[in-house]
Amino acid sequence: MDSQLITAEPGCAHCTGTDDDFLWAGREHEYEDTTDETFPFVRCSSCGVVRLDPRPGVSELPRIYPADYYAYNLVAKRDVRDGLTDRMKMLMYQRRVVAQIRRLAKNGPIRILDVGCGDGRLLDWYASSSVGSRLETHGIEMNESAATTARQRGHRVVTGRFEVDQELERHSFDLVLASHVIEHVDDPVRFATRAAELLKPGGLFVIATPNWNSVEAKRLREHWGGNHFPRHWTLYDEQSVEKLASLVGLTVERIEYQPNPIFWVWSCHSWLKDRFPRSPWPDRLFPPIEIFAPSLRSFVLLTFFTALDVVLRGLTGKTASMSVEMRQPTT
Repeated sequence: MDSQLITAEPGCAHCTGTDDDFLWAGREHEYEDTTDETFPFVRCSSCGVVRLDPRPGVSELPRIYPADYYAYNLVAKRDVRDGLTDRMKMLMYQRRVVAQIRRLAKNGPIRILDVGCGDGRLLDWYASSSVGSRLETHGIEMNESAATTARQRGHRVVTGRFEVDQELERHSFDLVLASHVIEHVDDPVRFATRAAELLKPGGLFVIATPNWNSVEAKRLREHWGGNHFPRHWTLYDEQSVEKLASLVGLTVERIEYQPNPIFWVWSCHSWLKDRFPRSPWPDRLFPPIEIFAPSLRSFVLLTFFTALDVVLRGLTGKTASMSVEMRQPTT
């Protein structure tokens, strides 16, 4: 790489503690133009939150999220060649959002905000669901190009980092969704606080995030796909995410452990890339980016690893990915 990343050592975002236990360390393996530095995950001895420390500084976000970052180009990949895998994902996400709206128990229009909406693929899916006619779809995205694509698809999208945003109106959303976003941010407590500020009384804040306290993570360690080096900065488990909710005045109502086959693909790619760094075939067998493009290879890999996660959930009660619903009090 041309130069080392500017790094930060902010301490624990929850308790500002600096007394930590080392877990594991690893490197970028998905993109070739970001960094080849090694980053460690540590667990706060005081509150149990896991963080990357040191981690890239906020000024390095454009470098570690290159223009071809997968979340910025999902609509483009889908439009080029639609496939069964993409449709299965769509139905899964639609089923979840319908269930969440039912738990809101509200009549009339629903204002929904997708945090880190990328190019609007999830908002497209929500809008085309069985409750789509009731939804006002909003998003916030830090990448202007992806935000523009989402706007062109009919969604109201603000550009910026959610945790420092001041444009979105307080107490104006029924449902705030953050699918695998909170682990990426500089200050997850401020992130969750902002979500709480935006929710109407009785509204739901729903996050999907890696679960570091899983068999997969503890066995694979530095090769676990949920590390997503160096873009995942904070990792949670059931106990620490409940503490997060309490810190911002929300109540955890539901935790669901979900299959996440992408983590398995990234895990296999990391393990093989570490052993065969000059070989092209780890990229061919377990493509870390092209896995998001519909193809027969993607279908086979994602189907197999989804089934593996279902089996692990049956045996252990958990997977390496969890969805957490937090409720804003009604008064």
